[in-house]
Amino acid sequence: MRMNTSDKIPLRDQVVREAFQYREALKIYAFGMLRNWTVAEDVVQDTFIIVMKKYKTFQAGSSMLAWTRSILRLKVLQHLDREKRRQSTLDNVLFEAVDAALSNINEKTFRKEFRKCCLPLKDCLSRISSRSHKLMTSVYTGKMSYEKTAESLGMTVEAVRKNLYRTKKQLRLCLQNATKETLT
Repeated sequence: MRMNTSDKIPLRDQVVREAFQYREALKIYAFGMLRNWTVAEDVVQDTFIIVMKKYKTFQAGSSMLAWTRSILRLKVLQHLDREKRRQSTLDNVLFEAVDAALSNINEKTFRKEFRKCCLPLKDCLSRISSRSHKLMTSVYTGKMSYEKTAESLGMTVEAVRKNLYRTKKQLRLCLQNATKETLT
């Protein structure tokens, strides 16, 4: 195994450590294509197995985010093919658009920008009621229909719709205010 002579950390450990800094971004990217957090997490884990196996192929000085994202993209497409869910040209166009957007990210500012976006969102999510949080989790993370969500929470479908509408509006306003505060 090659070693970096300056700090005696094996090259594999260096590559994995650097790649792991982008774990959340990779998980979000995978979720965007798979629409399931659990599956996205599994595919990201598979990606890190490949990173550990193929660490020698990483070119020093190139973009770690781009390299890991390309591995992840292949793993996502393999998963979709296995699940026979790769349905349309529209999906492929969406994947290409997401890839293009991510390729424009400057790695040096990535963590700073990611925190700047995520911290206000976490703060805004902490301000919504537990019932609203359950609704959002059921519908958006659990991919439950409004009908199943209403049944599981003892609500009407209309109450689910209205509560989600109000919650999204509240989150949108909270995020807009957080953005204004960071700009001033």
